[in-house]
Amino acid sequence: MHNAAKIAIVGCGLITRSAHLPAALRSPKINLIALVDSQIENAEVLRNTFALNCKISRNLSEIIDEVEGVVIATPNDTHYPIAKAILEKKVPVLIEKPITTTYEDAIKLCKLAETNNAFISVGYRTRYYPSVIMFKRLLDRAYFGRINHFHYEFGTHGGWAPVSGYNLDREKSGGGVLVVSGTHFLDRMLYWFGEPKEIIYRDDSYGGVEANCKAELFFENKLGVFTGTFFMSKTTKLKNKFILDAESYVCELSESETERISLSPKNDLDIKMEIYSNTITDNEQKIDYFQRQIEEFAENIHQRGKPTIDGWFAARSVKLIEEMYKKRLQLDEPWIIYKNAAVSEHV
Repeated sequence: MHNAAKIAIVGCGLITRSAHLPAALRSPKINLIALVDSQIENAEVLRNTFALNCKISRNLSEIIDEVEGVVIATPNDTHYPIAKAILEKKVPVLIEKPITTTYEDAIKLCKLAETNNAFISVGYRTRYYPSVIMFKRLLDRAYFGRINHFHYEFGTHGGWAPVSGYNLDREKSGGGVLVVSGTHFLDRMLYWFGEPKEIIYRDDSYGGVEANCKAELFFENKLGVFTGTFFMSKTTKLKNKFILDAESYVCELSESETERISLSPKNDLDIKMEIYSNTITDNEQKIDYFQRQIEEFAENIHQRGKPTIDGWFAARSVKLIEEMYKKRLQLDEPWIIYKNAAVSEHV
């Protein structure tokens, strides 16, 4: 593993077991030095399951001087204090999304990284998808014509079940479905379209974590004047796709499709075309984007390139989420209204 970056992973829960650790072990660019978890048994289980010879520790301080970079895969509310401690040692970090639960903390980390000549990468792996990059390039070239509207929806029955259960606690997660699932789309939306000028946001949180949320977004920038909507749910199965309505085409990107964009000409919607990036090869069809993400992190440690998603850009989605929650309106819930009405009729 000559010239492989010496990496530690902090947090030994589900995302590390299923994604970050397998990606690190597959890559010749990564030398896994340690697994760190305050619940040491979580690290022990992973070391035994994957037959590793790396160190395990409860405390980051015990191994921080031995590594060149750290992956943080812990509950959202811990990202700031853990990253702060690492950056103070002038060690780069790859933080699982979102960067922090508050915009203020995100900016503090970015400034600390600059002061200490370190850097922050943030784990929005969908930004590495060729389809996402190609869509951005086509937008910038006005390939689709004038933008009219876009709609995104993502919904499942239930969802991610982390070991700590942090996603059910608003203080630990920073929010509900908008943060846990929606932040990936918000990152892509900011990458494609920039910040909206106006927002109308609704959810069903009642002070806790929201299971459903909807928004109307209004844009006015170099791409034009247009609108967008999204619907995100942890209770309802949805189509899980992004649709752009533009002057010349209707464009679709499926949430599960990483390499291709579907197009239909506006003058004949019965025609459906598929376009691919010419950077894709047969071997790359099966690429692991967690591996691409951690390998870019390793390359930047040694060559100091610019991360695809750095801390400053990742802070933008946190700021947008805070703005949405600040403007929150109650989401219509006709099933509750109907139930209450039915009860009142029998009182």
